[in-house]
Amino acid sequence: MIEYVGNIDDFWSKQFADYVLPHKVNVGQRDHFHPNYSQTSAEILQAFDNEVPCKEQFMSAVGAQIGSISLICLEPGQIIPVHKDSFYKLRQDHNVDIGDCIRYLIFLQDWEMGHFVEFRETCITKWNKGDVWKFDSVSEHYAVNASQINFVTCQVNTF
Repeated sequence: MIEYVGNIDDFWSKQFADYVLPHKVNVGQRDHFHPNYSQTSAEILQAFDNEVPCKEQFMSAVGAQIGSISLICLEPGQIIPVHKDSFYKLRQDHNVDIGDCIRYLIFLQDWEMGHFVEFRETCITKWNKGDVWKFDSVSEHYAVNASQINFVTCQVNTF
């Protein structure tokens, strides 16, 4: 299940002007279900939960009362290979079944040529800042930054 939810007004740009994502996270075989991913495919920048400026506003914008949140930055040339989300933190913190988990993907900037997100049934390009998509744990997807500028998104996980 992948569906477009709508567009939210930009409340984050000013707070993110000088914000540096605090973690470098290796994306590799442990994160993906196929054994061909034996090497790190990206070292993405991330922020989690209370590290995310405007956390409560992001949660509220998608109607989430309970959940987790993260920011992801794919720098130029990075990919996150095909995978399904495990919602690990959400399931651990709230003892919820994976089948009940939902992710809202919020695009924090206008689309640039080379930014790409694909689900089995939907390719997402040409988005506008603030566009929101919703998907579940069954939806295989990947993301690519073949542009020359960073590609930053926010993920709100809930049930």
